[in-house]
Amino acid sequence: MISHDSKIIIVGAGVFGLSTALWLARAGYKNISVFDRCAFDVNYYNPLDGCDGASADINKIFRTGYGTEQEYQALAIAAREIWLAWNQEIKESSPSELPPGITPEDKVLDLCGNFFLAEGPELRVFYKDSLSSMEKTAPESRALQFVKGNIEDEERLRKIDPRWVKTFHALDGINDNNTNGFFDIQGGVTLADKACTYARFLCEKAGVKFVLGSPQGKLQSLIVEQVGSEKKVTGITTADGQSHQADIVIVACGGWTATVIPEAHRTVETTAGTLMFIDVPKTRKDIWDKFNSKNFPAWSYRRGEGDETSRYYQGGGFPITRQGRLKFGFRGRKFTNFQNHPTAPNLRVSTPRTKYTEDTINTVPLYGLKLVKEVIGKAFPELAEFGFTDTRLCWYTDSIDNNFVIDYVPGYTDSLFICSGGSGHGFKFLPILGKHVKNQLERVPDQFTHLWKWRAAEHDKECNGLEQGESGPREMSKIQMAERKESQPPQGSTAQHCPTG
Repeated sequence: MISHDSKIIIVGAGVFGLSTALWLARAGYKNISVFDRCAFDVNYYNPLDGCDGASADINKIFRTGYGTEQEYQALAIAAREIWLAWNQEIKESSPSELPPGITPEDKVLDLCGNFFLAEGPELRVFYKDSLSSMEKTAPESRALQFVKGNIEDEERLRKIDPRWVKTFHALDGINDNNTNGFFDIQGGVTLADKACTYARFLCEKAGVKFVLGSPQGKLQSLIVEQVGSEKKVTGITTADGQSHQADIVIVACGGWTATVIPEAHRTVETTAGTLMFIDVPKTRKDIWDKFNSKNFPAWSYRRGEGDETSRYYQGGGFPITRQGRLKFGFRGRKFTNFQNHPTAPNLRVSTPRTKYTEDTINTVPLYGLKLVKEVIGKAFPELAEFGFTDTRLCWYTDSIDNNFVIDYVPGYTDSLFICSGGSGHGFKFLPILGKHVKNQLERVPDQFTHLWKWRAAEHDKECNGLEQGESGPREMSKIQMAERKESQPPQGSTAQHCPTG
């Protein structure tokens, strides 16, 4: 049974690992060590400087709308309050009181608004459910949501602040304005790299030890003993050959989870989202102003149904960063990359492949890139002259039902714990997630216990794509990858400029 004196090792210093470490340390757990192969104390979670986990990013969408999933809706609202408290803490600190990579001018949450959009005039069911759920359970939050095309809602928005009306119409160009949806001014974007850097700083202040960088922070293997009919994890071995003992090992390493815990290969699966970027020159003040977060929201757009259709679109975009980077994401098809498992014979699992893995990749599937070019080219023709200047695969960890997997791994005498399955929507919970991870570790039931329990894909049932395996249509080895020329200006452009990168 875990206690405050237990020696705890957490593998992974992303969202799940950081939040878990913070809440455990603040609750009195005295011996927590977090290991990660990335030198986050040097690169500060910068995705352009060797970081390739899903948590290491420039920004993530923050939303509170969750359809009928009231548990996650309430969790997002609770997280929002802590995000804003962190903003205030940072603002009120002197530079010397903050960690490297953070200044008093930084925010970790930017409330630029979050726009949910879908094709056609009829309000999508998920949007209806989100609004209805918020009305029933959090009416004060529902008052901050505004239905597209509703004149009364637009006037209500104007009374709150006239500047919001400009943002309310910032996305009218998508699908020639034949869209439905709602605008939520309590949402926005988290500044992911800054947020992780600050959370790690708070962990260290609470007494958490970090072992970062390769080889000393890179997991080589779990140390496993046989105890009767069960196994027991007694620690980890790192790539420098050192052994580190523990009473419990918490695996919170995102896309690499199934490569660490082979039993998890039917519980979570690593899938790639497609990210594309446009770097806007500082000379283009018109574009910087238009896409500034004071005028432009985070947004998502849905078109069609079913990822096997050529029209299906599930993606979104972000305001421009302080460095002039626009980011667009596509998750209409979630790609896999099956490889031999590093420790389990005859097992193939989807494994991240990035710009920084041993088998490097510097492109994205042509399928997603073409669709993003089509949508962006019509919505924002002023961006056509730039083309996409960079691309990235972002490797998420999908569970069979998009609920997280936070539980003891069966058959390991309560010595191995999985904390994963973010399914592309976990980052917003960074400040609050660890509170409920702690409950599962201590076997204190709460509203998430039944949602996050250990479970596995069943044969002949749809399980969020996990049922497809390596023979499925998402496997990258079967998919045409984009060449550099494919990043040229979006379709519909009349610009004659070449891409800038």
